[in-house]
Formats: sequence, structure tokens, C-alpha cells
Amino acid sequence: MVSIVLVHGTGVREPSYNRLVAQVTANLRELVPQLRILPCLWGDSHGARLNARGVSLPPEALPETSAAEPVPKSAEVSGWAALEADPYVELRLLAKFALSRPYSPAPQTAIVLARAEVGAMDGTLFAELLSEHGLEPADMDRAKEIALKGLVRCLPEEAPVDRDELQRALARLIAVSIVGEADARWDVIGAAVDGATLDALVTDILDLWGAPRGELGVGTKVAKHLTLPLTRGFEYGASQFLRGRRLQHTEHSAPMIGDILRYQVRGEGVREAVAEAVDSADGPVVVLAHSLGGVACVDLLASRNLKDKVTALVTVGSQAPFFYELDALWSLPYGKGLPQTFPTWWNVYDPRDPLAYVGKGVFGGDRVTDVEFDTRRPLLRAHSAYWDHKPFYSWLAEKVLR
Repeated sequence: MVSIVLVHGTGVREPSYNRLVAQVTANLRELVPQLRILPCLWGDSHGARLNARGVSLPPEALPETSAAEPVPKSAEVSGWAALEADPYVELRLLAKFALSRPYSPAPQTAIVLARAEVGAMDGTLFAELLSEHGLEPADMDRAKEIALKGLVRCLPEEAPVDRDELQRALARLIAVSIVGEADARWDVIGAAVDGATLDALVTDILDLWGAPRGELGVGTKVAKHLTLPLTRGFEYGASQFLRGRRLQHTEHSAPMIGDILRYQVRGEGVREAVAEAVDSADGPVVVLAHSLGGVACVDLLASRNLKDKVTALVTVGSQAPFFYELDALWSLPYGKGLPQTFPTWWNVYDPRDPLAYVGKGVFGGDRVTDVEFDTRRPLLRAHSAYWDHKPFYSWLAEKVLR
């Protein structure tokens, strides 16, 4: 019986790792019933932390009272990224376009009906779908509150809004808000949810309301000319985020960057944790490693002969090829190839994942096979969405675990 050693990536600690194990197990249970998943939680013991509670940080900055922040340049954005930046963007656009329509009084407007539909939603009706993707009914309950608040803030009760357009906008708002609420229980990368899950949430909500289904993301005619000021763009948003509460934000983000830095100088603990997990398996092992965990596994298998135990390595969203090209990979100086004892290596990536790299160009196509997936999620969302992506599990079961 093949076992999987599941190695997490940077920034992950016990609560989130347990959720990851449960999510991977649930997705593979039907595809490979006899599969055994062996944990390899290295973050708590060998990850980074602020050992002195952040005394290296400068004193907290005083509030700025001089000039106002400059307004960043506007840019066209669309889809879920826009909704994650501003969940109310579609409601605001609906309100804007409603102003151009003739006023027509009605006993029950689309706004009134929508409030009733949202208010009557019960998160327990979606419990099976939510739990399958690491979400909870409480996330939907909070998302309902966000949607109801948006209706009050953005749309006057008498606004002549098309009901179908409003229902689709609200369904997407609720879906993205559910994920936003789940983020609080995960680590800095956020909940592992892919585009198909957002589709399913939107579809189930619209089906509950008996409403026509819409497109993924901000896809109605209302938003085709969407321009969103990048007030929450990276540079501006980061400066606002850090100002004044730097210790709190540093404690939250330190594991993400700190794990990488700590691994580079004291990575032996992580590699040994993986080796011990592999050694604990009774039979052959497939090592499944995410992000920095993939770097550690490449280092381990390039420096130690485990070919009698490890049949394959699957790295997911890993930086190992990038580290090697930079000549920053611990086990191999750039130009030195992988040893013959290195197992079959599959390197999974999403082109939208900014932390994923491909290995063929630097290691050679005969030593690593790059496998592309499209999770339909932006930036760091894509970095964790592999774990919720059904095609990834189907490929893993068919190509690697058969």
C-alpha cells in the first residue's frame, strides 16, 4: 500500500495543517480508498517566530497629520480579484446604472425582495458543500450580514435595479465573503478555495433563490467597463496596513517570510522531519510537498539516497527551481545535476501562482516533469487553491498513485 507523506509549505502551523490533511484526505478517499496519509508538520518545531516578541521593531509610528495620501492611479480590473478588494463593487455599479433608468414605483422592488431572500438563507443548507472545502456554515452567516449591509449602504430601496442582475451580484458577494471569513481560520495565505468552488457556491445560492445563473466573477453587463481605483493596490495598501500596528502585523506575517529565511540557515530540522515521516511508513512512499516544503524535499532527496523508500516526489507551487537558478538551493550548486538516486519528480504549478516555478528549463525534462493546472484564482489565492482543485486530485490518483 502506497503512503503519502504530506509536507506543508511556509507559514503553516498546526491548526491549518490539520485542516489541510483533512482536505487532502477527503479529496483522495474515493479515488484511492486504501491510501494512507502520513503527517509531516514541521512549522511548529522548525518554523520562524518572533522569539523576543518583536523587540527588534522600531517604536510604533505616530499618526500622520500632514499631507493626505495621494490617490493612486486607477486601473481596469475584473473578476474575483475586484470583489476581494471591494465586495460591494458590483452593488455600487448597479446603483450607478440604476440612476440612468426611469423611476417606476412598485410595491415590492428588487431591493426589498433581495433583502428577504438573503435574510432567509440558512448556512446549514449548504453545510455539505462548505465542509467539503474547509468552510463552515458560520462563514455564510457572516457573509449574509455583509450582503445585507451592502444592500443598505449601496442601493436605495426604490432603485430600479434589474432583479436577475442583483441576485447574481449578491450571490457572488456572498461567495467571496464566505471565503474571506474562512481566511481568519487559516494562515497568511488564506483558505484553499479554487474557482470551481466559487462557481459551486454561486450556483447553489442562485438555485436556492430560483434565479438565473450568472458568469464567474464580475461578469454582468453592468461591470464590463469596470474601473476600480487601486486604493488597495499593493504599495498603497501595504503602507496603510503596516502603519501604526506593526508588531501585530509582523507577528501575523513573520511565519510566511521568516520560514524561508530560517530554512536557508537552519533547514536541517525540516529535512530531518520529512526523513522521519518517510521512515515511519511501512511500504513505498510518495512525498507530496507544497511551497517551501517542496524545496526541503528536493534538498533532502538530492542529498540523501532514499530511492528504496520514496517512489515519487510531487512538489506543488514550489520554489525549488527558482532557488536552484539563483544558486541558492542548499543541496545543489547551480550547474550540478540531480543525482541518479533522485526519484521520479512531478512539479505542479499554476501560471497565476506567483510562488510557483517550473523545473524543466533548469533541471532538464528528463529529471522533472512540470504539470500545469488552472485553479482560476489570483495571486496568493492560487498558491493554496491546488488543495481544492478536483482535476489535481484526479491527476494525482491516475498518474502518481496508481
